[in-house]
Amino acid sequence: MKARWIITALSAAIFFGVNLLTSLRDPWFQNLSRPGWLTFEFLIPIIWLVIWVCATISAILVWEALRGDRPWLLMGLYAALALLTSLYSPVVVELKTLLGGLIVGGTATLIAYILAVLAKPISQKASWLLVPYLLWGPVGTYLTWILMQLNPGAG
Repeated sequence: MKARWIITALSAAIFFGVNLLTSLRDPWFQNLSRPGWLTFEFLIPIIWLVIWVCATISAILVWEALRGDRPWLLMGLYAALALLTSLYSPVVVELKTLLGGLIVGGTATLIAYILAVLAKPISQKASWLLVPYLLWGPVGTYLTWILMQLNPGAG
């Protein structure tokens, strides 16, 4: 089986597997106060889907560029990025902790920046495919911080 299909299957399993465990439609989460400028919340799942697909393609390009070297460290970072990104909702909703979400989301964003730097000499396309994460990760982390400020008891 080609590596690209294995990476795609693992990515889909993490994305759908973890996201099926919890829902941001949870009443506790839905009742949190939100900033007035958050008028695009309905787009956030689509934004994350695009980011996820781009990151998966990035991982495939890195793997294929380093076929003989087997980039285990980089694949480990991609896996950590996927797991942390997927864990945001369960941490926030199931544990009811925005601080946990801030830590998980911030750590994932930091890993995305590290991956973009490490991937650039291997495949510029792979590095560019991480740009959506690099742009949205800080926004999501900031939004979580704002939610903490608006909902002090939910931190």
